Amino acid sequence: MSGQAEILHLHGPLTIKTIANVRDIIQVYLQEAAALRRSLVIDIDGNEDIDITLPQLLLSARQTAEQTGVTFALNKPADGNFLTVLQRAGLLSRDQQEDSFWLEGKAA
Repeated sequence: MSGQAEILHLHGPLTIKTIANVRDIIQVYLQEAAALRRSLVIDIDGNEDIDITLPQLLLSARQTAEQTGVTFALNKPADGNFLTVLQRAGLLSRDQQEDSFWLEGKAA
């Protein structure tokens, strides 16, 4: 991978009502990142309306990225509503290595 990253800013409601559109956008960005041999960094505004569909989509996208050789990361640790959804869904295990994707963030 080159040192450059594709950055995808996700703003607005990130819920079951919008997740299909978000999925399509992430797919395009993943394809572009793979073609350009870049990483993909996701920027999420934690204060937006977020439900469990966003973390589910991100886990799936992360797996797809790994299969295509794309480094996939959040630009900052989960916060606000996003962090609350992760906690309520039981996606934070208190294992630093497992939780690092959500809680560390990898700025571009």
